[in-house]
Amino acid sequence: MEDADFEAFAAAVSGRDSDVDLFGAAMLIAGLGGPTDAHDCARQLDLIAEAVRAASDETADPGVLAQAIDHELFTVRGFHGNEGEYSDPANSYLDQVLKRRTGLPITLSLVYMEVAERVGLRCEGVGFPGHVIVRCGEPEAPIYVDPFHQGVRLDTAELLARLRGQPLGGASPESFLSAITRRQFLQRMLRNLHIVFRERRDLERWRDTVELSLRLEPWNAALTGERGMLNYRLGAFSAALDDLDRYVRASAPEMVSAGARRLLEQLRTTHGNEEE
Repeated sequence: MEDADFEAFAAAVSGRDSDVDLFGAAMLIAGLGGPTDAHDCARQLDLIAEAVRAASDETADPGVLAQAIDHELFTVRGFHGNEGEYSDPANSYLDQVLKRRTGLPITLSLVYMEVAERVGLRCEGVGFPGHVIVRCGEPEAPIYVDPFHQGVRLDTAELLARLRGQPLGGASPESFLSAITRRQFLQRMLRNLHIVFRERRDLERWRDTVELSLRLEPWNAALTGERGMLNYRLGAFSAALDDLDRYVRASAPEMVSAGARRLLEQLRTTHGNEEE
């Protein structure tokens, strides 16, 4: 990715959370996989929304609109979760999800949310542990939908029962049925790709994913240190020196690995001046 892509992502996620350009940011994330056409993707979503509006007879009823979205996405167009190739990074690229009609829970939820927005249905992502779903309608009368499993409905009692069997770190099960913010949604998208590229040892895309994540979490010293290590491995020594220096300064001493300290000292000797 180019510097202009990172700057565009920073602009897309700036301001209040309600101002975050979720579609634009997701398209920039998709750029990790190669060139994208945001206008074509928006047009595809517009066409789906037009079909939904026609099928729902322009109603504003949340239940009817959700059923019409389900029918158009899952029955007519065949969108479905990619269970067979779950770790394929294309599952996280919005343009590829629209083209292949398959993806991860979070990207299929994004498709659902984008269509819902176009037809006037309130729809938000819900950060259910390990599996994003969507919540449609008003919070006091929620409709929970699982786009990964082709729109299956989930009621509150069932979701709470599932949560009670999981380690929640002291949080209440009910808190996991709340909508996540747009920034949290994007963080989860990037976290998925972070894992994939790290496991594949794809250093450039791994670094670019960290770079995007830092636009959402500029205070995250651990990410800065990780970018420094990746810059070093990719031969960007001056950038690595700057990152590792900032990482060490921003972190508690016990949190900094001996390896990072040794590498920083090496870089100071070979590519910079000794700091006081």
